[in-house]
Amino acid sequence: MKVLIVHNRYQSRHIGGEDVVYQNELEVLQRKLGKENVLSYEVSNNNLSKLKLLFHIWFNYQHYQEVQKIIQENNIDIVHVHNFYPLLTPSVFKAAKDSGTKVVHTLHNYRLWCISGIFYRDGYGVCELCTKHTFSLQGILNKCFRKSMMQSVLAQISFWYYRITKVFENIDYFFVLTNFQKEKVEQLGINKEKIIFKPNSLHMDFTINREKRDYIYVGRLEESKGIYELLKIWDELDERFILTVIGTGDNEQELRAKYQKKNIIFKGKCSREETLSSISKSKYLIQPSQWYETFGLTILEAMGFGIPVIGFDIGTRKDFIQDGVNGFLSSRDNLKYIIENSLKFEGYPAMSKNAIQTAKLYENDYMMEKQIEIYKNIMEPSS
Repeated sequence: MKVLIVHNRYQSRHIGGEDVVYQNELEVLQRKLGKENVLSYEVSNNNLSKLKLLFHIWFNYQHYQEVQKIIQENNIDIVHVHNFYPLLTPSVFKAAKDSGTKVVHTLHNYRLWCISGIFYRDGYGVCELCTKHTFSLQGILNKCFRKSMMQSVLAQISFWYYRITKVFENIDYFFVLTNFQKEKVEQLGINKEKIIFKPNSLHMDFTINREKRDYIYVGRLEESKGIYELLKIWDELDERFILTVIGTGDNEQELRAKYQKKNIIFKGKCSREETLSSISKSKYLIQPSQWYETFGLTILEAMGFGIPVIGFDIGTRKDFIQDGVNGFLSSRDNLKYIIENSLKFEGYPAMSKNAIQTAKLYENDYMMEKQIEIYKNIMEPSS
């Protein structure tokens, strides 16, 4: 079995979960199947040219030809695409299909239906308006792509074009990451026979730091991630409650100036190693994201260290957090109450152990063996 993993990386200053998952899966699959059997084809938004993008966003013939060449020269059986937008375009799906391979696409976001990819709009909340009409203008009118009218127009028209030309029909199977996402994309019209439940995985050493203390937030400093609401709550808590904030965003300096309490520590952008080290020393991770999310990478990284997670009861959170067992599920109205009661929670030792048990379900070796079996079943479906 030979596999080609395809990915459009984000800009290096904005490395996100999709890039981490892609790199992790590539390395583990190469270790398990051999580098000669697992190849990769990737591009990076670091090399994005706005002028070229205007002409190539519809269908990139260069990537179409290069992917086909790799498939034919290496006898590839399965092409697994992570992110394809904006540089690769759905041309990579057609290149694979035209070459006679099976085509798999991991749905790391909801961009097939929403140009922002997250079903969320600042100042509005969870938003699925563009799913109500085939050619909705809401994404453009609300500047949903990078808060730019011009970029939103280009993004929306490009996805209308993809829909009209039916390029997504070249995808044989969609990997979904959670049960919530599976139900959501079924509702949005994907044939359930083409949906495969395959969560992400990650490397964890399950080392428990005995110096656990305080609370930590990790993520972009933007409304959809819930950090604004979290900081408002923290501004009302006494200094026993210490919050470390890791991440950056357009309003970072404004937030630093507004919240100058000693118990709110902004660390800005940190390396992955620094971030994991800070998580391992915390007592709780707080994940107050306002949108559905498609997975919970940071949640599982925390749980791998025995760190329970406090998160809003929305979207995928229920796939990972069991209220009172390995963390706490909260509504927007009672988050402050839950934080206040979590500090001296008597069941914390058991909760910490349960968090580790949850994380073990997503450990690399266990989950990637499942992925390899899925590949085999796709190649040789049972009659």
